[in-house]
Formats: sequence, structure tokens, C-alpha cells
Amino acid sequence: MDTDVLHGMLIGLSILISVAAGLILARTAATWLADDAQFEIISRVRLVRGPWLMIASICIAAAAVLLFPSGQVIPVDTGFTASAPNPADIILSALILGVVAAATPFLIVVDVLVHRLPDRLVYPLIVICLLTMVLGTLVGESRIWFVGLLAGLGAAAAFAVLHLIGRLMRTRTMGLGDVKLAFVTFSTAGLFDHWAPALTFIIMMFIAGIWALIAAAAKRSLKATTIAFGPAMLSGMWFGSVLSPFLL
Repeated sequence: MDTDVLHGMLIGLSILISVAAGLILARTAATWLADDAQFEIISRVRLVRGPWLMIASICIAAAAVLLFPSGQVIPVDTGFTASAPNPADIILSALILGVVAAATPFLIVVDVLVHRLPDRLVYPLIVICLLTMVLGTLVGESRIWFVGLLAGLGAAAAFAVLHLIGRLMRTRTMGLGDVKLAFVTFSTAGLFDHWAPALTFIIMMFIAGIWALIAAAAKRSLKATTIAFGPAMLSGMWFGSVLSPFLL
């Protein structure tokens, strides 16, 4: 099958999955938030009540899959060797890109408003990413699955260590929700390029630093400043992922 057709299938499937996942998240917000008080706070925001989060999900999925290096999962026919793309690579890539893109705006809005990354949303993302990485490693042809799996596990372990150090020293570091989200963000980044997780980390720390400085300036106190790190992680993941094939 022509590589352009396969790429079109990857794009279409990713966007379709993001639409389906976004609809589910929008309709079940009260369930995965599992907190009536927080749901009431979030429901007051016009951005949440309208279709904007759904639209954002679709836009993120479209941008991510259009900038995704399709050669990672769709072999290029050189004329000397026949291209034999593995359907599993294409389907699993679309699943990851679509689901994570759909969840991104919901997680960002919730973390900004109530400083919480809901377990009922993060845990399913972890399971989907983990199973997809393992399945891709076993049945796929691309090496990106193993890279993504290692990146996700390594990042989760590193963030867990930072969280424990913060607990022991009684200082603010990574929250437990950030530790859980680390596997999702870094495993997804690993699908784009083997250097993408490193660039993702740099960009997310830069975004978090700028955000913290702005918040500190507004409050006129650095010690009293706390920020939601989830939005920096998610935005850093997407920027680092799509830029790494071009910059590194």
C-alpha cells in the first residue's frame, strides 16, 4: 500500500480516536473527578461548559499526528526493498496519539483550577500507554515502543525519587500526581524520537520556571508560590516531541 495512504490512515485514525476519547471525557467529567466540590468549581468555567476542550483535543491530535515522523511506523519503499508496514505499529501509534491528545486539555484545565491530576483519568492513561508500549514491543516492527517504554519507566522512577526526597526534606518538589503522569508524558515523547524525552524534560522545566516566576511576581513572594506542574509536563511533552525530530 502507498505510504501516503498509510500516513492518511494514521492521521484519520488518530483524530477519530481523539474525538471518541474526548466525548467520553466530556460526558463523564463528574465520574473521573470523583469530587463534587471540585466538579462544581470546574463547571463554573465557561471554557469547560462549551465544546472548547473537545476542539482543543482534536487540534492537538491533528497537530501531533501531522508532525509525527511517520517513518517510525511506516517503512519507506526505497525501490530496492519492499515496504512491509506492520498494521500494529500504525494502530498502536494512532491509539497513543489520539488518547493522550484527548486527555491533555482536560488534565491541564483541572490541574490549573484545582491543582489535582485525577487518578481516575491518569491511571487509565498509564494502563493504555503501558499496554500499548509492551504490545508494540512484542508484535510491532518499530523500535519506538521499546524506547517509549524505557523513557516512561525511567522518568516515573526519577520523578518518584524527587517526590520522596521532597517528602523527606519537607520541601515542595514533584507531587504524586506528577509522578504518575511522568510515565504517560515521557513514554509518548519516546515515540517521536529517542532524544524527545530529553528535550521534553528541558522544555517542561523551562515552562514551569517561567510560570513560577510570573506567579511569584504576581504574589510578590517566591516562597508562597505554588504552581500546577501538570500543564508544564503536558505542554513540554508535545513541544519536545514535535520539535525533537527537527532540532536533534
